[in-house]
Amino acid sequence: MYSNTTYAHLKPGVKNQSASTENAQTTQTTRKKNDYAERTVDTATPAKLVEMLYSGAINFLTQGVKAINDKEYDVANEKIMRVEDIIMELNVSLDMEKGGEISENLRALYNYIYKQLLEANTKKDISILEECKNYLNDLRETWMEAMKKEGSLAEKLPDPNRNRINIAL
Repeated sequence: MYSNTTYAHLKPGVKNQSASTENAQTTQTTRKKNDYAERTVDTATPAKLVEMLYSGAINFLTQGVKAINDKEYDVANEKIMRVEDIIMELNVSLDMEKGGEISENLRALYNYIYKQLLEANTKKDISILEECKNYLNDLRETWMEAMKKEGSLAEKLPDPNRNRINIAL
């Protein structure tokens, strides 16, 4: 009776091998996705990283809104907190000396978005989250347009953190 592979997992002390195979495959797939994401971040230019941060924040906000609609408040809290972290990262990475008025305006906007996110997370208010998402969409589009107009100057600059091969003779 237990030799049939369909019922073998029902025998006491025998693990469901198909379930552990599925778990191993899921873990391997997740590991591959994480490795790809890490390589993408590691090789991205500073300009591309900013774009990725905006896109990530928008994605997390979308997931947060869906979680609130589904009454999954713990999930919503986690997603909104990730957006808060991204906004803080964008804010602290501003170069206030070189950026001048643009950096000052961005800092004010980031601070506003951050405060709105805190309120939205506390109240689970979708309208506030949508407002923040609209700001982030506008910022991402503006950033991408600025990088096009600058001829992706930031992408042409060497990244001091990237290893270089010296082929000079």
